Amino acid sequence: MSHEITLEQATEKARQAEIILLLLEAFPHRLAEDEAELITGLMSSLVGSAAAWLLEEQSIRDKKA
Repeated sequence: MSHEITLEQATEKARQAEIILLLLEAFPHRLAEDEAELITGLMSSLVGSAAAWLLEEQSIRDKKA
């Protein structure tokens, strides 16, 4: 099974998620409820894609070992 995204894309998604989390940490309680919901969806998408890539890569490496 081939990856749906590349390593570079997974890396970029993880980096974007990190930046969003750093901004949320720096400015807590500054979002409206609907904005928080949108960011939650965005984070899920970013982190989910990167995690899926990592899980698939680990599975591939385990099969080679």
